Amino acid sequence: MKRFDAHCHLQDKRLARQLPRIIQTWNSSGGGFLVSCGTQEADWEDLIAIAGKADTVLPCFGVHPWYVNTLSSGWEETLGHCLGRIPSGVGEIGLDFTTDAPDRQLQEAVFITQLTMAQALRLPVSIHIRKAWDSFIRILKQVGPLAGGGLIHSFSGSGDMVPLFERHNLYISFSGAVTNPHNKKAGKALKAVSPDRLLMETDSPDLLPRLPVPAKDKINTPANLLVIAEASANILKIPTKSLVQQTFDNGTRLFNQLINPN
Repeated sequence: MKRFDAHCHLQDKRLARQLPRIIQTWNSSGGGFLVSCGTQEADWEDLIAIAGKADTVLPCFGVHPWYVNTLSSGWEETLGHCLGRIPSGVGEIGLDFTTDAPDRQLQEAVFITQLTMAQALRLPVSIHIRKAWDSFIRILKQVGPLAGGGLIHSFSGSGDMVPLFERHNLYISFSGAVTNPHNKKAGKALKAVSPDRLLMETDSPDLLPRLPVPAKDKINTPANLLVIAEASANILKIPTKSLVQQTFDNGTRLFNQLINPN
């Protein structure tokens, strides 16, 4: 059964030693696609190398809000160059106001620059939002519906916001948080998403879901996507196989230009 992991970080150093096995396990268990998102200039070349060796890996290049203070003077040109080298999307970009650092104005400026670049190139975007929903909605309304589409990864907002995001050509992606039976907010949001806008992700190597057998370490891998799908299908009261197929179809639609470049 083919699957679509809409957001992970295969270039993360914590996965380096086991990456060949991770991709082999993914392919041998049904295959599908893995959207691997860069987070800062320092990992973009590693991501290009990984994607060049595995056609199941769909790369995105971007600056995560945690790393806006690390930018070089020529980061925009470098980002544009990466996006032009191989079929790719823009991400992980966004806003994170869980702390006062990095500076929120700088976060917004870097986010808008990357979002504008994605709009101009009509590329899909992977967006990180934490406790910054008002600012994000303001920016989204200014930018307008995303030309290349996009997703809000590991969605932590309320279901009431979902229709607005869908109207702006965004998909909503859920991670291991839905495996926590006490996370009622995630369950309500999951039910609010249109079936053709729903995605699943692992955010590997982070956000380890609740597993039937406790993990020996805290490292998450794409193999756990099925655990997230099973928990989500249980909340939605639909067969897991149907949800896996639906999210695969949704993911391949959103990232079609990476899968079938012109």
